[in-house]
Amino acid sequence: MHSESGSVYNNYRGLLDESTKAFRGRDANALKQVLSRASKYKFIIDQVERRPRNAQLLEIGCSRGYLTSYFILSGYQVKGVDISKSAVESARDAFGDHFVLEGDPSIEGGAPYDVIYHVGTIGCVADPLGLTRRLLRLLRPGGCLLFNSPNLESCWLAGQLWIDASPPPDVVSIFPPGFWRNHFAKEAQVEEQIENCDEDKALAIGLSRLFGRRWKKPVPISLDQSSDRYLTGNVSNRMNGQRRRFRDDAGQVFEKSTLKLGQKTGLARLAPARTAEFGIFVKMTRRESSVLSL
Repeated sequence: MHSESGSVYNNYRGLLDESTKAFRGRDANALKQVLSRASKYKFIIDQVERRPRNAQLLEIGCSRGYLTSYFILSGYQVKGVDISKSAVESARDAFGDHFVLEGDPSIEGGAPYDVIYHVGTIGCVADPLGLTRRLLRLLRPGGCLLFNSPNLESCWLAGQLWIDASPPPDVVSIFPPGFWRNHFAKEAQVEEQIENCDEDKALAIGLSRLFGRRWKKPVPISLDQSSDRYLTGNVSNRMNGQRRRFRDDAGQVFEKSTLKLGQKTGLARLAPARTAEFGIFVKMTRRESSVLSL
């Protein structure tokens, strides 16, 4: 995906540019502010900073290294890993020799780690349970595995089959709350935090449900089209996985007007909470007595 010019993953180049500027300026506070705009990165930063600065860190799926760059600048011992050669090369160019390709012997050789983390990765692998077992095995007892997971409960509309933030060709595996605790309670103490959508999006979802909207399966599109829709999309087309216009029937006109009114008057605050699509934040602390097989 990183090698495709039209991939949405290339939209992270802006984040890389901001992170690189703060990193080269040795401004850890600015770098933290840039990253903390995304709750998934803030979750990782907040958890890792509870650990001593001599903690050994490993990031899986590091992309171009922007999150790992904060821990490098903050003095942690950290290694970033990615399957994409171009992403690893970009991370090295920006932040130094802290990054390796998946399969590098230094990954196993650096174990046991105090903290292993990954962001936006678990829904994109063929064997999420197998990956999680492998990462727990690389932790020292008492060490933490941190990640965010797609939330099945964010399939808000009737008949919905997948998370609309990842329409074809970027579909992901999705997991119900409690999934990670049910599968790994013996090996680790598992904590899950559930993130909710912002108020405007919650209102839009509530209105769609009120009017009995059914989910419309998106038509698979090219990477270039996917990138364009990601950049120019609004709440409605992200909910449906494709750009769509309101038809002229009275129900849809009323829904659109109500949404605007709710945004202007603050009534959106009264909308029922809705779960965020990638907002299951998981912390697994490896148990002292756990024995993990390959």
